[in-house]
This record gives sequence, C-alpha cells and structure tokens, in this order.
Amino acid sequence: MNRDNLDDILVNYAEILHRDEILNQEIASISDRISKRIKVCENTMQILDNATVEFNNLTSILNKKDIPFFVFSVLLQGCIKYVIKVLSEISDKEIAKRTPFHQDEKSNRQGTLYYTSREEIISNPVPFDAIQKEHNNKWYKDNNQIRPGFSGFNHRVTALGHDPLLGIVIGTANIMTSTITRNDFVCWHINTIAHLRTAKNGGEYFAYLDTVCDRANIIEIFKSIANRIEQEGKEGWITLGTALLKEIVHLFSDLPSKQGLPIPIISTFSPELARTLSFYGLNTSTITQGGFATIFINWLIGFLHRLCKNENEDEKLYMVRTKKIIMYSDILSTVSDIGYSMFTAYMGDKNTMRKFDLGGYLVTLYQICHSSNVISEIEREFYTKRIIEELKKTV
Repeated sequence: MNRDNLDDILVNYAEILHRDEILNQEIASISDRISKRIKVCENTMQILDNATVEFNNLTSILNKKDIPFFVFSVLLQGCIKYVIKVLSEISDKEIAKRTPFHQDEKSNRQGTLYYTSREEIISNPVPFDAIQKEHNNKWYKDNNQIRPGFSGFNHRVTALGHDPLLGIVIGTANIMTSTITRNDFVCWHINTIAHLRTAKNGGEYFAYLDTVCDRANIIEIFKSIANRIEQEGKEGWITLGTALLKEIVHLFSDLPSKQGLPIPIISTFSPELARTLSFYGLNTSTITQGGFATIFINWLIGFLHRLCKNENEDEKLYMVRTKKIIMYSDILSTVSDIGYSMFTAYMGDKNTMRKFDLGGYLVTLYQICHSSNVISEIEREFYTKRIIEELKKTV
C-alpha cells in the first residue's frame, strides 16, 4: 500500500467520523423531540383541563359587559310572555279594534251571487265569521240539504277562511264572493238578513247580520274571480288585493284572541282534532306569537351585543358569549313560564295551556341545540389550538 492510498483512507475515515457525529447529534435531537412530544401526550389531560379553565374564563358572561345584556334579555322575554297572557284574556271584538287597518264593520251586502264590490269588502265583516242560518235545522232535514253547522264555538276550525295557510287563498276568495267554505270544501252564499232580537229592556228589534243562505259551488267561486279580473283588468286586481289584505288583517286580529287560529291544514280532515289541540295550547296562535317574539328578541340582543365588541377581543370567543347570553336568558324565561303555568294549573285555571308560550318554548329548545353545537365546535377548535401550541414548543 503506497502513501497516497493511506492518505485517502485516513481522509475517508475522518469524513465517516464526522458524518457519524452529525448523525448521532440528529438522533439525539430527534430522540429529545420525541421525548418532549411523548411528555405532551402524557400531559394531554392536564393541558385540556387547563384549556377548559381558560376557555370558560374567556367566555364567561359574568362580567360588567354581559350581565346587563342577560338581564335585559330576560326582562324582555318576561314582558312578552306577560303581554301574550294579557292578550289572551281580551275579548275578540276588543282585539279586532286594536288591530292595524281594522275599522268598524256592519253587514250590508247587496246579495249579488259570487260578486262583492270593493266598497262591500271594506265595510262588511269577513263572510266566514257568519254563524247565523237563514233556515232552521228542520228545514235542512226536510229538504234533504246539507246543514252548515257553523257556530261561535266551532267556526274557527270549520270555516277554511280561518286556516292560516288555506285561508290566504280560500278566505280571500270568500271575501271577494260573499261566501263561506267549510272544512270539507262545501260552500254557501252569505247575505245580509234581518234577525229579530230582544233587547235587555224587553223590546224587540231587528239586527242585520251576515247569514248563511243557499249553497254555493267552490269551482264557481274561483271561476267568477278569474272572470272578474279578466273583465275589470286593473280594477279587478285592486279588488283582489283589497280582499287579500282584509284576509291577512283578519287572521292577525284572530291570532291573540281566546280561540286563536288552528294549526294549518288539520281542520280539513279533523276539525275536532284541531279544536282539541287548540284547547291544549297547540295552535298557530300559541306557536307564532311567542315564537316570533322570542326570535326577534334573540336577534336584537345578539345585534346589540355584537356592537359592543372591542377590536382586541377574539371573534369566535365573543360569539360564544353572545350565544350563552341568548341561550341562558331563553332557558330562564321558559323555565319561569313553565313554573307559572304549573302553578296556575294547580290553582284550577283551565286555560293554562292556552296561555302557555309554546312558541317561545320551541325556540328555546332550538337555541339549546343550536347554540350548544356552535359552542362545542368553537371549544374543540380552542383545545386543538392549545395542543398545537404545546407541540410547537417541542420543535
């Protein structure tokens, strides 16, 4: 072996030693990082516990900014529920007077079949409130005619003009044609007829009232409306709009009344079921009044709370606080309403369920489910972020 070969071997050996040293350093570094990450994994529960405490502190609503919003929300919810209960005790006539666009109405129909002038539509009551009959029950039996069967007790569930969905179409058509449509789609004409009445002092007088008269045909009702629009053009459309507005105003005036409005469609196959559900507080009125009011209050609180956000506050953590304010205030107001309802039921109030804020209760259930999911998702993101931060420290 010559000297040059020996020098090459020594150089290669030195290079191997150098690389071995570098490799050992890298192995030691990797081993150290692995040990640190193993330690992070071993301490995961402690890290999560600390993150939980931190998250709860950062999203707590027990502070000077959030408590006023929470109290304000609870007070608003309580006031709305109180107003709903007060409205349920007011007579239907008094509620109608307080309804926007409502005016005094008296039956003064001209008796034209399938046609009601715009002036009549405005000045007369809706025809599907008629409960008087032109003939007595014996006449219907003797003449083999279908008896209308409308009464103050059942007309909200038997006259389709009171259906919150079908009424928009059928009720509007009834108003334009002075007709009434029963839940089985059998129809009658409505005319103004004098009925003999006895006053409190014993004197007799004639009351001119909307009265259920001869049978009508539902196909003819809609055909007459189509022909009228075709013949009158713009005036026909204006009359249709007037009838539709009167229908909507009437439905809104019936919402807070004692009988309320039935759940849509149910009346068409079972008026008795619709009436029973309404008696136990399950109708359009109890659902929509409190429901829409609660939704609006929740939106208002969320909007106002967001306006008070500082620039240095985390967006998602602040959202959690907003969700908590809304959810907790809904829960407190609903639990209070349930407690009040249980107390009044225990004291013998038979109308407890009718006054119960079912709509607000359903909105509260939704808030619990929805807000809990949103909060949990943000909380998971927060935990993940903390774990990643701990792992980055091991690099």
